[in-house]
Amino acid sequence: MMVIRMVEALQFEFMRNALLAGAIASIICGVIGSLIVVNRLVFLSGGIAHSAYGGIGLAFFFGWPYMMGAIGFSFVAAMLMAAVSIKSKQRADTIIGVMWAVGMAFGILLLDMTPGYNVDLMSYLFGSILSVPRSDLITMAIVGILIFILVFYFFQDLLVMSYDEEFAIVRGVPV
Repeated sequence: MMVIRMVEALQFEFMRNALLAGAIASIICGVIGSLIVVNRLVFLSGGIAHSAYGGIGLAFFFGWPYMMGAIGFSFVAAMLMAAVSIKSKQRADTIIGVMWAVGMAFGILLLDMTPGYNVDLMSYLFGSILSVPRSDLITMAIVGILIFILVFYFFQDLLVMSYDEEFAIVRGVPV
């Protein structure tokens, strides 16, 4: 009886989209997540992801597409974090934590200052898998394929860089 109800739920497009989005995201996160954990970059990736909320606030404040604001802000935050991490390896965690907090605070302030009525903007922070449109599924699939191609092509360099940075430098891998 329970199986029949589960199959009946798949007659709705939002349920099919949610299931497909979960499958695609789990594959992408499995590939990228293993590289992030092996290279001990979990805090860095968390800082970039949470500072993206500043880009969402910026995009809503100026009326831009929210995805472009989040991507642009994340890119700038990642470049700042990378520059500080390369210059001073001892202080990298400090700047990452600062960027994490500043990005979130900046986003919340801008969302609060945006004129007019804003429909549940906290959903951009937490999200809902049931609201994934088909266009986002296509974007996720393209990004997933691109990630697979890049990881497959650079797998040996990523492997060497992940386990022995000095050996990777000797091999000519740009670490």
